[in-house]
Amino acid sequence: MNAYLDDLVAYRKKKNRLFKWKVVEAYRAERVQASELEEKLGISRTELRRLNRWYYRCRLLPLLHPKNRRKSMKREADYVEMLERKLADMEKENQYLRLQAEAYQTVIQIAEEQFHIPIVKKPGAKRPKN
Repeated sequence: MNAYLDDLVAYRKKKNRLFKWKVVEAYRAERVQASELEEKLGISRTELRRLNRWYYRCRLLPLLHPKNRRKSMKREADYVEMLERKLADMEKENQYLRLQAEAYQTVIQIAEEQFHIPIVKKPGAKRPKN
């Protein structure tokens, strides 16, 4: 019997976090095969995959990406300032769109006057019947 597996059997009595970590660490280091864990400890491959994901998320990810730990709460003043900046940007965009629409109307009016072509449809115009 594998020495690591003997240690895991001893930890099996307490099904706590330490036991789970030991199981996953032994499996990740390839000291114990999944089939051996299934036979001796009764941990299915699905459960082992779930534990492996849990181990990665809780144990390894904070070490690999320390910035991904809890982010500090933004102060209300920062939040309000950000919203004010968004509002100012939206107002600039809205003003730009109004100017663009006005420019299109001017171009259409000039084209109608110079070329004597009706471009703008009259309201309530009906489609011809076929």
